[in-house]
Amino acid sequence: MSPRKDPAEVETQAGVPAPESGEVSTSDFALGRVLGGKYLVEQVLGVGGLGVVLKATHLQLDQPVAIKYLKPSMAARPDVVQRFQREARLAAMIKNEHAARVHDVDTAPSGVPYMVMEYLEGRDLDRVVAESPLPFNDAIDYVLQACEALAEAHAAGIVHRDLKPANLFLASRPGNTSIVKVLDFGISKVISSDPESRRVTRVDERLGTPVYMSPELLQTAPDVDARSDVWALGVVLYELLSGALPFDGPDLPQVCAAILTKPPVPLSAVYPDATPELEQIIARCLEKDRSKRYQNVAELAQDLVQIWEGDTPSRVNHIAQVIAEAGHEVSPPPSVKQSAGASVSDDQAWVAAAANVVEDCVLAVFFDAAGAVVDELELLSIDEAYDYAESLGPDAVRCELYDRFAGVRGRLRATYVRKPEGGLWVPFLG
Repeated sequence: MSPRKDPAEVETQAGVPAPESGEVSTSDFALGRVLGGKYLVEQVLGVGGLGVVLKATHLQLDQPVAIKYLKPSMAARPDVVQRFQREARLAAMIKNEHAARVHDVDTAPSGVPYMVMEYLEGRDLDRVVAESPLPFNDAIDYVLQACEALAEAHAAGIVHRDLKPANLFLASRPGNTSIVKVLDFGISKVISSDPESRRVTRVDERLGTPVYMSPELLQTAPDVDARSDVWALGVVLYELLSGALPFDGPDLPQVCAAILTKPPVPLSAVYPDATPELEQIIARCLEKDRSKRYQNVAELAQDLVQIWEGDTPSRVNHIAQVIAEAGHEVSPPPSVKQSAGASVSDDQAWVAAAANVVEDCVLAVFFDAAGAVVDELELLSIDEAYDYAESLGPDAVRCELYDRFAGVRGRLRATYVRKPEGGLWVPFLG
């Protein structure tokens, strides 16, 4: 029998510590039990204020999954149960690789609700930045990845309202690569005229993490929208780069007062490598007047990519496409673009190109075990890409398939991996 891992060393996708010894759970979720006839419970990953996260195995598929269930005391509260079920529905609505996927939702025999999510290995960004601030390019890359998931959420009328490093999980993938996943849509708000939706939102209106909350969210404004998430992204980027927060104080009330009444501490005061362009971007995220902020994550992404050394114009195009298709205007923000000499007409054409997706054309990118690109080519269909993958030698172990539009890489359609036994290519289920 292998030695038990020290609970203090367990990394969790819930962004919470592993439980202390003696933590009580319901018998339905005890280690070794089979939940719902197919999920074998194996390990407690973490315990939060409302629920518990487990690692389990889907017996029919032989795939690891994560199971999140409400603590029995919380399951007795109808408002919390409703919030929990809403989290599952909202997360399932967001079809993006940067949002943690929900596979199933059910109720245990004891009446405790649970959801089944993709199992993630890695660490949340709160733990990463606690060790050391991130390199410039990594911080921008991670925020851009979060923008992809948020674009899908905002297009569906969902505002997260609790964005913070602990809810951005850096998950490992085959080939020694990683991906950011946005977690915990539990206190999200659905922008809707439905009276029932508004009633549920009021239950949660003061929940969240105050140091990342926008002024309107702190003041429980009834019309909180996607610009509140833009504010939070500005705070997150500030912290990832510097290890500090833009609004400071000796206690929480004074921090909240600073958010409502004071300007942020200049990034250059805590991050010596801050450029004027970077400070301008963060300052625009942290405008107390919502009308002066970036109006959506597409506008923020457009400016970030101007100062980033990465090479993924397709990511920004995809974000702009999703926001534009939802009926929102994506204006070229003047802050960085005018200083960079780009014309408004050029930017409008660049954004418009994102809408011209060629459905019957894919870009196949093949990687070796170390994550290096082995080959990259344009093909007419996923079937053709699969046939080409079979012709490659054993060095190629992973294939990512993207839409191709406007001459750049677009939405990630699927990922395939080569099985060690037999060399067959199979979909990667995460």
